[in-house]
Amino acid sequence: MARRQVSRRAEIATMAHGVDHWKAIATAGVQTEQQAVQALWGELPFSDTERRQAVDRARELVAGCRKRSSERSLLDMFLAEFGLSNEEGIALLCISEALLRIPDDDTAEALIAEKIGTANWAQHLGHSDSLFLNASTWALMLTGRVVGLGADITDDVGGWINRVASRIGESVARAAMSRAVRILASEFVLGRTIEEALARAGTTPCSFDMLGEGARTEADAKRYANAYRDAIAKVGAANRNGDVTSGVSIKLSALHPRFEPLKRGQVLKELGQTLLELATEAAEHDLPLTIDAEEAERLELTLALFQQLAETPALKAWQGLGIAVQAYSKRTPAVIAYLEGLSRPINVRLVKGAYWDAEIKRGQVEGLPTYPVFTRKAATDVSYLACAAKLLAAPNLRPQFATHNAHTVAALLALGANADRPYEFQRLHGMGELLYDEARRRYADFPLVCVYAPVGVHKDLLAYLVRRLLENGANSSFVNRFLNDRVPLEQAVPDPVAELRGVAEIPHPNIPLPGELFGAGRRNSAGLDTGNRRDVLALLAAAKQSNEELASGQAEDVAGLVSQAASAFPSWQATPAATRRQHLDRLADLLEANLARFVALLAREAGKTLLDAVAEVREAVDFCRYYGAECERLFGKPVALPGPTGETNALSLHGRGVFACIAPWNFPLAIFTGQAVAALAAGNTVVAKPAPQTPTIAKLAVALMHEADLPPDVIHLAPGGAEVGAALVADERIAGVAFTGSLATAKRIARTLAAKDGPIVPFIAETGGQNAMVVDSTALAEQVVDDVMASAFRSAGQRCSSVRVLYVQEEIADGLIAMLIGAVRTLTIGAATDPATDVGPVIDAAALARLRAHVDALASSVLFQCPLPVDLSGHYMPPTLIAIDSIAELDAEHFGPILHVVRFPAAGIEDVVEEIRAAGFGLTFGVHSRLEGRARQLATAVGAGNAYVNRDMIGAVVGVQPFGGHGLSGTGPKAGGPHYLPRFAVERTLTINTVASGGNAALLNLGDG
Repeated sequence: MARRQVSRRAEIATMAHGVDHWKAIATAGVQTEQQAVQALWGELPFSDTERRQAVDRARELVAGCRKRSSERSLLDMFLAEFGLSNEEGIALLCISEALLRIPDDDTAEALIAEKIGTANWAQHLGHSDSLFLNASTWALMLTGRVVGLGADITDDVGGWINRVASRIGESVARAAMSRAVRILASEFVLGRTIEEALARAGTTPCSFDMLGEGARTEADAKRYANAYRDAIAKVGAANRNGDVTSGVSIKLSALHPRFEPLKRGQVLKELGQTLLELATEAAEHDLPLTIDAEEAERLELTLALFQQLAETPALKAWQGLGIAVQAYSKRTPAVIAYLEGLSRPINVRLVKGAYWDAEIKRGQVEGLPTYPVFTRKAATDVSYLACAAKLLAAPNLRPQFATHNAHTVAALLALGANADRPYEFQRLHGMGELLYDEARRRYADFPLVCVYAPVGVHKDLLAYLVRRLLENGANSSFVNRFLNDRVPLEQAVPDPVAELRGVAEIPHPNIPLPGELFGAGRRNSAGLDTGNRRDVLALLAAAKQSNEELASGQAEDVAGLVSQAASAFPSWQATPAATRRQHLDRLADLLEANLARFVALLAREAGKTLLDAVAEVREAVDFCRYYGAECERLFGKPVALPGPTGETNALSLHGRGVFACIAPWNFPLAIFTGQAVAALAAGNTVVAKPAPQTPTIAKLAVALMHEADLPPDVIHLAPGGAEVGAALVADERIAGVAFTGSLATAKRIARTLAAKDGPIVPFIAETGGQNAMVVDSTALAEQVVDDVMASAFRSAGQRCSSVRVLYVQEEIADGLIAMLIGAVRTLTIGAATDPATDVGPVIDAAALARLRAHVDALASSVLFQCPLPVDLSGHYMPPTLIAIDSIAELDAEHFGPILHVVRFPAAGIEDVVEEIRAAGFGLTFGVHSRLEGRARQLATAVGAGNAYVNRDMIGAVVGVQPFGGHGLSGTGPKAGGPHYLPRFAVERTLTINTVASGGNAALLNLGDG
């Protein structure tokens, strides 16, 4: 093994020079999981014999720990008993996450009743050796009976519980539950203040993490920075006065409210300065300072900030600069090579990774080409070992191995036996104590163990607590298995190398790639990985080179276009559904191939920012593929219906004729394309009228439809204003109308269609909404702010689904509104072509005038309005917050970045529902609450077409969240849903008497059975 260590050092030294590490990191991120694992095999320094020895040592460690299981920490006991594999663990997770932040007693008691009252706590009684856990289980059983929803248990115990429960009230149960959660919190957090944490740590070396998951406001960022400064000073003083060296860990997202890849310039300047100040102070104290790892999309930006520090001349001699890297990332081997290439001493904390489930979801939602992380736990474990070997072989890097896994510990001891530099282990406060104590007993020269120690008040604990419980509480986690005597040692301590080599396919078969999310039926649209700077710059460069000539004018011969479409209808209707689908699939591919052209056009003509433009192209692509698949499913062949013997009955769908499709300016590509391809998929021909503000986008879309080999006369473009739409709707040959736009225009169309002679013409309309979001006191303020910012101000508030009215429970309103105002202050208002812009222009001068008039009318109630940059010219409406008493005060939908805020008392939530219902709209509705029952009740009572719980209210995905409403919000059916295409079709039933020319052969030949 010593020879291999030397060769690895030489290899890394060679890689450190003359290599484009940024390119290597980007390339590693888009490699397939198979390729990434294949590369790991070459990094593993173990022979088969050494690998088996590591497994044997690990099992010996676990066997020793099991003999001392009564000595494990309370937190380890808690996770073993109440993991995520049972209802009780999930209930405790929900309560721990929410209870301490709820200010009003009624809501707190409602949370306890919902989460505790329905679980079966009796099954956990007596399982643990912990007096606290057993006492807590009794208390939970008692609480369940107090709130009146406890599960049945044995008669004797149940009778005793009922007698005691009758003597206490819900307030006592609430206080007891709050106390229990605080005790649990103390097991996760070393101290509420840095002084308390230092006193509790004693002589244990720690890396102190000042709790704070992320700043939403500049005030948040300053507060966290001051907490880090205070910690650096006090830990530095303690180091000088003691016998141990502790450090501080910092989270970059806590130091800047917009720590995002598209804010790169701003972040490198502003956060870079804060980071430099903190590092300089740490260097003055000769204190280790580690930058924590975060989500994958922030990796490149994190490394850019880290490089600024590493190359600062004043910090060159400092030995304490450190960074955490995540083994579950496919890019980590390349990141380690990059860090070594910085040619200075660096402490590298190697962790498994704590955002795995979020990374999988993000990959699917964003339509990434592959996942940034491994999909198998065994692959992450193997990656950890390979990365550990790279660290031990890198002369400038000092490894810090953070793990609670006995096999990883044993394998690292073998790897480090011949290392010529020191290394250390790290564990989380409250976890892994017994494992490392057993290792120290067995190995006299065991390396230093440092404790990663969270510090902060309990309200800042919540997000951290949830992530740790999710990471370590799952059944697959080593922490949850290794002390369970019912799990054989072979299962508790598997060999990850053997596990990975033994699988039939490297990617997890139950985790489809993002492009395959919807199965074989259709491919997911491809998105943009904003964390990959090369991809972003390439797209921006291509968009800049696109110089589409803007279209103008209007259709002069609407009747002629209808005539051509009518003539093409018979042959198009007769085209097989499979062929129609092929055209739409081809169109989807062409839309994706022309992403840069549309990004440029959507910015110039519709004021769309980069993210909004990419999302719109993706939606158009999804419409093409979804409606193509639906076309083949619904129109492919007749459906046989049951009936009497001797006849056949078949139901089939067919096109109606010429459809008029009238699209809005706010989604000039997605809705324009979606309406047209739905009509085409159903066998109709189309005359499509875009909004007069966005004709060029529609012109390019139709050009691509023709390039996709759709016959020229089945789709016609009719640009122009209201008069073109009126002429189109009034034409007697129009067999149907699909419209998205204002309610007033929809009513005029409906009256025109009703007045026409001839057949009754179907009308499919989506007309916007007065959308509301309700937030109760169980909600997490940071999550609410994130979702409100997206729902109210993305696309400059010009979405049908945008939230217009925010209802906030009175008890949390002051704090939430203050945080929301602070977040709004961070918005960048500017040109849509700038990727850092958050809020672009509204569509035109008329729209701007209407929005300004509304704000002026409520000027005395304005809570906050963003200042506009002084050098900005164009139709810009600053994001604005206005206080009102009820949604009833709004006489119209105000289509822009204006959010109305209503306070309501805890007891008035039913009145809120009635107010929202009385407004008459039914498009989108949002709820933020940890009370699952309440969220469902509110969504049901409001009855909006699309209801969202604990997330934003925009970005409905085709085929996933079919979009559309009712009442004043439209006619339905929902776009992007399974009932949409039939509305564009007529149904026909064919009945054939099969015995007209003879007997019923099928019946006569049945036999006797």
